[in-house]
Amino acid sequence: MKRRPRGASRVTLGVVAAAILAVAGGLCLAGCGSESRPHRFRPVSGSIELAPPHEAVIEIGPTRMTGATYSHWMAIGAATVEMPPPTGPVQAPVVYAPPGFTACVKHLQENARKATTAQLQEKCKSVFESIQARILNFLITGYWLRNEAAEEHVSVTATEVRKKFEDERRVHFPTAAAFRRLQEASRQTIPDLEFAVKTQMLSAKLLERFTKRHSHIGSAQAGILAFNAKIRGKWIPRTSCRAGYVVPDCKQYHAKGKM
Repeated sequence: MKRRPRGASRVTLGVVAAAILAVAGGLCLAGCGSESRPHRFRPVSGSIELAPPHEAVIEIGPTRMTGATYSHWMAIGAATVEMPPPTGPVQAPVVYAPPGFTACVKHLQENARKATTAQLQEKCKSVFESIQARILNFLITGYWLRNEAAEEHVSVTATEVRKKFEDERRVHFPTAAAFRRLQEASRQTIPDLEFAVKTQMLSAKLLERFTKRHSHIGSAQAGILAFNAKIRGKWIPRTSCRAGYVVPDCKQYHAKGKM
């Protein structure tokens, strides 16, 4: 299986493909320049724990992210660590189950028989933390933009989102079989994909409004960076994360002086 490079650009990808790949690499606010997301791959701080299904693990303004939502997207994150092959059977994703990582260690032992259990556990833990950080970046960004759009009275309808989704799906995955394979490999449902599509659509609308209000900003790239800085500066203080889920998008991360 071919691993997707971390720095691979998603600019030329269709929205549906980008929606799936965004889970693996983190979804940008607007544009995908590395300057706007310098901490995207830093691990989550605190001890690893399983999220209680009905309890909030992160609160973004008025939005509560529950353990059930977190667990659902973590399963998708595990399935998108590597890109699936274009043909052949889709392999089941590695199961990361902290703190012991038993299934992950067993999987790695098949190709690393000389490594100790402790070494393999540490590798599994590292990959798990990377997935966790990326998934939380993806979800927090999505909720930031939804809350910002609500305050700015910017919206996209369910019909608009579905149309965008279907238009892109037909271009990049013209057959039902191709799309089913992509879903099987990524473990994402259509509502999951539409979550990312809506995030990107809201981001584009908000960026357009921002650049019109700040026409003095010179280049398009400067506008993107300024917009990203505005969103982060406004919503990080409103993003509260419980221990074990603290990433650079949480106010607790900055309160501990990690920036």
